[in-house]
Amino acid sequence: MTTRVIINEREITNPVAKAALAFGFILIASLISLFFIFVLLPVAGIVITLSIGFVVVFVIATIAGFAALILTTAIFGRFFGSTDFRIEKLRRQK
Repeated sequence: MTTRVIINEREITNPVAKAALAFGFILIASLISLFFIFVLLPVAGIVITLSIGFVVVFVIATIAGFAALILTTAIFGRFFGSTDFRIEKLRRQK
């Protein structure tokens, strides 16, 4: 191997030890990658899915609220007659 491995200012020359260190580093890197791919990304996906679900629920609830308000206004208009609200600014006559 052309790779130089130096630990505590001492070079490791044993090829089996170098191979074991390389294998160990590859194993650690793959475990970290697997953790991100199979644990953190699905958790992030669940969070994003729930967030989108809550937004959809609030939008649907808002639309249903407007529909209920319009329906209630129409029903009360039929039962009690039309209602007119006026806001006028009173001015004093000089």
